[in-house]
Amino acid sequence: MNIIVIGTGGIGTFYGLLLDEVNNKVRFVARAKTLEYLKSNKLKLTHPNFEINKSIDIYSLDEIKESNVNEVDLLIITTKSMSSEYIALELKDWFNGSKKIPYILSLQNGVENEDVFVKYINEEYILGGITRLIAAHIIKQGHVDSTGSVETVIGAIKEASHNQEFLLKLKTILDKTPTKTILSKNIKLDLWKKLIINNGVNAICALLEEKSGTLINDAKTSKIVYGLMSETAIAAKALDLDISDAEVKEMFVLMQNFDSIKPSMWIDKENNKDLELDSICGTVIKYCEQQGLDAPYTRTVSTLLEYSYNKKRN
Repeated sequence: MNIIVIGTGGIGTFYGLLLDEVNNKVRFVARAKTLEYLKSNKLKLTHPNFEINKSIDIYSLDEIKESNVNEVDLLIITTKSMSSEYIALELKDWFNGSKKIPYILSLQNGVENEDVFVKYINEEYILGGITRLIAAHIIKQGHVDSTGSVETVIGAIKEASHNQEFLLKLKTILDKTPTKTILSKNIKLDLWKKLIINNGVNAICALLEEKSGTLINDAKTSKIVYGLMSETAIAAKALDLDISDAEVKEMFVLMQNFDSIKPSMWIDKENNKDLELDSICGTVIKYCEQQGLDAPYTRTVSTLLEYSYNKKRN
């Protein structure tokens, strides 16, 4: 496939380099200092089971838009959710008048990125994706370290024969990498199940500056984590997505047994970057409020994190 990966953070580097290793044509999109660095330096990915260190084809989004969109099969979006609207508008402009458009696979945090892309691009070409059992973070410029027995769940936002055929082809390609790929029949539900884990550990780990395993296995903080996860399942009901208490419990146990990780918000906090509070915690609060309910665990943790982080930054 001819693939473009937008974003060279942990997830973008992980999937982009692995797909490049199995004989796809992969181009990366970055900006600012990262773009300049990778134009003259190699991109490195380390994992307990493998290592990749190679020069890559790297461009700005404006430079990519000068290329022929008809030759592109897949765009993988791995940026922060705050950039989704901007990227969607840029892609709409690039696709304008094209006979063929590529599929767009979002591997971002949150459950509403796909909705943003659907506003501007034919929804039959929008794919949702979830990464599981993976931790991948930049440890220094040009070097991403990763761990986990990685699983990827992918599915179409609006099922059509052509996107089902494409998903099968994509799974075949991903199966050549040291990861497991699962095709979803209800990717929106699966995105919300991922949000249960994300809301459960991301903000509270950043707030307390403790890894997920410490908090989810502590007798007192584990109850807060479980409360955060339960509120996410309640929020999903606003969209007629039913996630049972048993499923929440199953995910809670899964996280207890997974490698203790340093979630993305804590990394962003250390690097003085904007936090994805709105797309994770804010989504849970919004959809609980739509049902006339509060989300006290989520509201408390997210408010304390936002307040303390803004105070530190100012």
